[in-house]
Amino acid sequence: MKTSFDTIIVGGGLEGTAVACGIAARNNSVAVLDGDDSDYRASRGNFGLVWVQGKGVENPPYAKWTRLSADLFKAFEHELHDATGIDIGYHQTGGLDFCLSEQEWDSRSAEMERVNRHTDGAFEYQMLDHSALKKEVPQISDEVLGASFSPHDGHLNPLTLLKALQKRMVSLGCVYVPKQRVVRIEPDSDGFGLQTDTARYSAACVVLCSGLDNQRLARDLDMHIPLHPIRGQLLITERFKPFLPYPSVQIRQTDEGTLQIGDT
Repeated sequence: MKTSFDTIIVGGGLEGTAVACGIAARNNSVAVLDGDDSDYRASRGNFGLVWVQGKGVENPPYAKWTRLSADLFKAFEHELHDATGIDIGYHQTGGLDFCLSEQEWDSRSAEMERVNRHTDGAFEYQMLDHSALKKEVPQISDEVLGASFSPHDGHLNPLTLLKALQKRMVSLGCVYVPKQRVVRIEPDSDGFGLQTDTARYSAACVVLCSGLDNQRLARDLDMHIPLHPIRGQLLITERFKPFLPYPSVQIRQTDEGTLQIGDT
C-alpha cells in the first residue's frame, strides 16, 4: 500500500473529509488517516446547524465570513448530491434563538444589530415578540418572551453529510485509511513523517483535523493549540409528525422527525 503522499490529513470527520475533497480536487495525492469507530467524534455529536446569527459579534471579519459561507452552502449541497447521490437533508428555513427574559431580549437585540453593522447590512434579522413568535410556532410556551430570527440560518443531517463527504473524497482519489491513530509526527527532509500504531507514512504537508487530539499532535511540531473539551447535554426523542418549522440553537426537529434537544 502507498505510504507517501503530497498531503496527509489526520482525522476523518467533517473537517478532515471536507479539506480532503478540496485538496484532492486540485490534483494532489491525499491520504486521510482516521481513528477507530469507537472514538469520540464531534462529527457524530454536533447539532447539525448551518448558523449565522450571533456569529462574529466581537469579530467583524468572522461575521462576514460566516454570512458568505451560508450563502455558498446551497451550491455546495447540490455539488455533493450530484457527485454522490446522497441527500444531506439541508433546509435553509431560517432559525430562531429564544429569549426567556427582558435581559436576554435586550442583549440579543444589541448583538443582532452589531452583526448587521459588521456586515454592512448584509446580515438580515428580525426580533419577534411573543405574539409574532406564536404565529410561527403555535406550541410556544407563555414563558418565552420572544426570539431573534434570521433567514440565513438552516440545518442538516450531519451523519449523511459525513457519508457524502467520505464518498466524494474517495471518488476524487483520496486514500482513506481507518484505524490509524497517529502516535507521532516528525519533520524530515521531505516534509513530515507520521508514525501510527501499525505503519509509517510521509507527506510534504500535514493537516491536523483530529479535534481535541490536535493538542497532543501539535506538541510534536512545537505548536500550542489551546483546546479543551466542553461537556454538553443532548437528548434525542422518538419521532413526531413535523411541527417545528425552524431550528434553534437549543432544539430542532430533524428530517427523520426526532427532536434534538441540548446545549453546551
